[in-house]
Amino acid sequence: MRRPLTPYYDHAGITIYHGDCRDILPHLEPVDLVLTDPPYNAGKDYGTFKDNLSEEDYQEFMSEVALLSRARAKNQFWVAPRYQVPFFFKILPNSHLVVIRRGAMGPYRGGWSDQFEIALSIGKPSRPEKDLWDDIRLKGEGYFFREETYDHPGYTPYPIMSRAAELLSTESLCDPFCGTGTALVAAKQLGRKAIGIEICEDYCRIAVERLRQNCFDFSTGSNQEGASSPEKSSPSSGDMRDTGQLSLIGCEHRTET
Repeated sequence: MRRPLTPYYDHAGITIYHGDCRDILPHLEPVDLVLTDPPYNAGKDYGTFKDNLSEEDYQEFMSEVALLSRARAKNQFWVAPRYQVPFFFKILPNSHLVVIRRGAMGPYRGGWSDQFEIALSIGKPSRPEKDLWDDIRLKGEGYFFREETYDHPGYTPYPIMSRAAELLSTESLCDPFCGTGTALVAAKQLGRKAIGIEICEDYCRIAVERLRQNCFDFSTGSNQEGASSPEKSSPSSGDMRDTGQLSLIGCEHRTET
């Protein structure tokens, strides 16, 4: 029997839980799709979460999340670090590799210009789809990348989340590392139910604020949700009374500093 969970936000089919996804995933009902961009253990400042684990601890952490995620959904779509592809193929067996091409010159890493990102997908898409996505602007493309990132160091472009949600879900999805809520916004726009889990309360607040906004400008041609979004804000709980249930709960992360 699953114990009841207290959501941070719950409105119009979109639910956010503030806490460690390893504690929350086992208590959720199944969904169509787990859609996520997990931390890469690259030393980024996510606030609450410690992003500089030992390789052993990181792989144990990701393995546990992948196992729990696969128990919740048949379909999976993970934006993954390309320098750890063998490991992610291991924890997401039978994945299909999706390459997301960078349209402009990317940053140099070890003398090589970063020209693509990758994702691993499990499940048959709802329509024929190429596995080279060459029409999405990525972070690091300077002038060409127009989305608001909400100061999240691992922000995932909206078109990636939206396309994956459309291809691999019909009714519901879950993002165990939902950050500032991009997957949840995509789900809302597509008429899907969605569950997001996030350890950092500041990001939970931003996700709620984004979900409150009713109008988005999709006129850029690549469906960049943030192209003309209002400036980021971190509203107080009092500002969110009209958005649905909001409970500011705490949940200690096992790798919290």
